[in-house]
Amino acid sequence: MKRISIIVGLMAMMVTAKAATLTFDYNLVYTGATPGGGTPWASVTLTDNGVNTVDLVVNHNATSASGQFVSLLRLNLEPTVSGITASAIAGKTATFNSVSTGSATDAGTTFDFAVDFNTSNAGSGAQRLLAGDSVTIKLIGTGLSTANFNALSSGGTPVRSLMHIQGINGGLSSKVTEGVPEPATMVILGSAALAAIVRKRRK
Repeated sequence: MKRISIIVGLMAMMVTAKAATLTFDYNLVYTGATPGGGTPWASVTLTDNGVNTVDLVVNHNATSASGQFVSLLRLNLEPTVSGITASAIAGKTATFNSVSTGSATDAGTTFDFAVDFNTSNAGSGAQRLLAGDSVTIKLIGTGLSTANFNALSSGGTPVRSLMHIQGINGGLSSKVTEGVPEPATMVILGSAALAAIVRKRRK
């Protein structure tokens, strides 16, 4: 009976690990003007979706002021990941331009992963990621998982991510980040947890 309980527990933990999720809520100004509207102005959720695959959902929350748009998202990515490809698969897909890797300094701190969004004002900004819009981007790369994005930038004040919001009243813009740098949910099956279960079984 104990053996069955241990196996069921391990399977539940492994399923949870496969669905690991990391969430960033952007409610703190890093540099620039304060965006209009209520916080969080935007949020990002990364979720494991199979081997080497992560779904990245960018929400420009409806609490953000009308006319504001997301133009850039910077993240940190562990260097063990390679060959990343990206495609917009749901939501306002026309807002997504591309992803890029490699060190880039923004607002005095260095990141190594960027997501670029459409900034064209054509059609009154119809292809921009406006307040109330969201887009889901599928990322595929060797060794890629949600946990790879749970890292801090280097230089300046280290943060896990930075978002550029433009179109603020008065022609201003802002770089925003998380108020509290903790993942909303991050459950990973570690060797220590497995060892603890094995030790319990032996007793």
